[in-house]
Amino acid sequence: MTLDKDLRFALRQLRSHPGFTSVVLLTLGLCIGANTAIYSVLDAVLLRPLPYPQPDRLALLVTANLTHDSGDVNDRQTGALFEAVRRATPGLDVAADAGQNSVNFLYNGSPALVQEQRVSAGYFHVLGVAPWMGREFTRQDDVPHGPARVVISYDFWRHTMHSDRDVVGRDITLRGEPYRVIGVMPEAFRSPERSSLSQVSRPPVDVWTPLRPTADGEGGGSNYRVIARLKPGYSWPEVTGQLQALSRGLMEMPNFPRETRFFEERIIPLQGALARDSRQSLLLTWGAVLLVLLIGCVNIASLLMARAPSRVREIATRMAIGSSRAAIVRQLLMESLILALAGCGIGLLCGAYAADWLRQLGAVNFEVAHRIQLDGRVMAAMALLAVITSLVFGLLPALQVSRINIRAVLVESGRGIATGRNRMRSALVASEVALSLVLLVSAGLLLRTLEHFSSLRPGFDSHNLVVAETSLLDARYSSYDAVVHLYSEGLARIGSIPGVKSAAVALSLPYERPLNFGYRQLDGFSGAPPQSALAETIYVTPGYFETLGIPMLEGRTLRESDTAESAPVVIVSQSFARAAFGSAAKAIGHHVQLSTRAAREIVGVASDVQQHSGISGDAGPIAIEPTIYLPVGQTNIGWLNLVHVWFSPKWVVRTNVSPASLAPKIQSAIAAVDPQLPISNFRTMQDISGLYLREQRYTAALFSMLAGLGLVLAAIGLYGLISNSIAQRTHELGVRFALGATAWQIIGPTVWPALQLSLLGVAAGAILARVCTRLLSSMLWGVQPGDPLTFLSMAGLLLLIAGIASVVPCLRVLKMDPASTLRAD
Repeated sequence: MTLDKDLRFALRQLRSHPGFTSVVLLTLGLCIGANTAIYSVLDAVLLRPLPYPQPDRLALLVTANLTHDSGDVNDRQTGALFEAVRRATPGLDVAADAGQNSVNFLYNGSPALVQEQRVSAGYFHVLGVAPWMGREFTRQDDVPHGPARVVISYDFWRHTMHSDRDVVGRDITLRGEPYRVIGVMPEAFRSPERSSLSQVSRPPVDVWTPLRPTADGEGGGSNYRVIARLKPGYSWPEVTGQLQALSRGLMEMPNFPRETRFFEERIIPLQGALARDSRQSLLLTWGAVLLVLLIGCVNIASLLMARAPSRVREIATRMAIGSSRAAIVRQLLMESLILALAGCGIGLLCGAYAADWLRQLGAVNFEVAHRIQLDGRVMAAMALLAVITSLVFGLLPALQVSRINIRAVLVESGRGIATGRNRMRSALVASEVALSLVLLVSAGLLLRTLEHFSSLRPGFDSHNLVVAETSLLDARYSSYDAVVHLYSEGLARIGSIPGVKSAAVALSLPYERPLNFGYRQLDGFSGAPPQSALAETIYVTPGYFETLGIPMLEGRTLRESDTAESAPVVIVSQSFARAAFGSAAKAIGHHVQLSTRAAREIVGVASDVQQHSGISGDAGPIAIEPTIYLPVGQTNIGWLNLVHVWFSPKWVVRTNVSPASLAPKIQSAIAAVDPQLPISNFRTMQDISGLYLREQRYTAALFSMLAGLGLVLAAIGLYGLISNSIAQRTHELGVRFALGATAWQIIGPTVWPALQLSLLGVAAGAILARVCTRLLSSMLWGVQPGDPLTFLSMAGLLLLIAGIASVVPCLRVLKMDPASTLRAD
């Protein structure tokens, strides 16, 4: 009954002060809305268990380098290692996949690209999910040159196969050959994918085909991801011991070099492994949004203290007639709780829209197995947060007001009662300024990082370029002549389209991640011959450098005469020439060897272009990488079949007309050469470059929004502090005006305390920001965490806003009528 009375009284109090109530609800709504959006991402990626049976028994096999102390691990394994683990770890069920790519699908004469994932036998068993219809792959399916089998997704079965209940046992045309459908996965099943903004996202998997793992070819490199499930009766320490024993014995096994003594096989929880790339970013943004909520709580506590003088006499009267201090505190906390819960409701509404905005901004690429959305888990967490929030911003003012001197208040009518609240409000406002500076500096550093990447010279002319892709992982393109015919005829037809200036094909394009391939420098070195090294390796057709506008610094470009019958040649990038030969000019005429093939003469040096960072992984999402360009006419079908497993070749067209108008014409040109070959994913080079800066744009935009919100809250706090000070000193200011004080003599002493608080807050905030921004170091490039320009500019911005917020309420003093003020008093 007492709580019921407290509730009704609290509602009356809040209704009687609509301005105060509105400001508090708006502040809470924005702060809790931001928390709702970020928490929905955090919950979907890090907190919600994977949607597989007993997800705590799932792990990912990784290789740790024992010579490094960084704890960095490689989550990709060779075919030989996968087979060794499968044989030597009885405590684990293991399966492997080779990632996801686009493959050709033909249905009723219409070609399309679908998403394929190649998986080993037992893959679905390890995840703990059985096919909805049919069966999964067996060891008999999963062998080199094994039968062509396919498992399809529920959505593919429903939309493409029109929910055909008899689809199991039928053939579909995939990769240019018939594949027998042996199973359909359940509707909710999704393959586990890595959570990362830095990776190019792909649509859900449509079909699964056998991996057919080997120890050479594709399996000779670290190209398999190995997922493990702990078998019943075993513990994680037991299988860790089995893996350690395996690691020690690898040197004695065939297919393993002696360098394996520096490596150790380990297992890490699957959910943690999938979220490893995004964990730090998510936790930092969660920390930033909690900081905004803390600023909001401080602001509301300050508003409650400002409101306290108007309630001192009421509370003193209640205590004089018998109310205990505990009852007063309980009633004031009831008001805070009502405000927090109402603000939570507004925040959930704002958070739903904010979560959609985050998904559009790029957070959708964080998703591992759950969709980012506002659900019961998120709502319950935010309700709990609202209760905690009410205690944070309501308890201190309630305790302070409850400690008033009853006799002094009733005798002196509340005037001049010193409760210490002004000093406490000043401390709260200074802390708001300090916390706001931390957010502003963080946002400034992230914006400087984005500016750094945006200002990098691309190395080519990115304007008026249209890009599309085709998959040549196809039985119809298993011969060298078929690939060369497609390229020559397709480019000739595309070149005849009105508005097309030139066209070419490449295995990958600038900003994308190329193929890492080993090479050996054969001459031109000083001292001992260098060991084999890695370089980005791209095959291209003649006209590639002209189409992209990549300048040739030395030598010549590729020619139509660079064929299998002519001397093997390559073109290298400027960074490759400098690293290997000292300068671009010295590279011409020297030779390199790719893998075990014949020596190739360097006939040209091209300008460097920005690429997705592969070899120099610490350079950021895009960087200059040493690159070798091969003429496609001097490759062989074995190598082409291997690289087409991982890459879909890109068709790049330079045009002087609208890029959007070319897509259907390019499709028609390719269809004239091969009606069964789909060409899709039409984009511009600006679209491609944007994909690889998505993480930087996401974090910069999010931190900027939070910093702006923190800045507004700090300004409101300062504005409220000065306004309250003026309200308390109205009589004094009226007297001073009546005695002839100038406007500056009135405004200056009133504003100065707020400016002092701002300077104090900025000083404290700079120290705090210097510590906190170190956490951002892995997300910064082109700028240091302690960058003085960023600190000074953000501090200047904060002081400017603080000055405006402090001066504005003082302008009302200039309109004061001293006579009216004195009569009113």
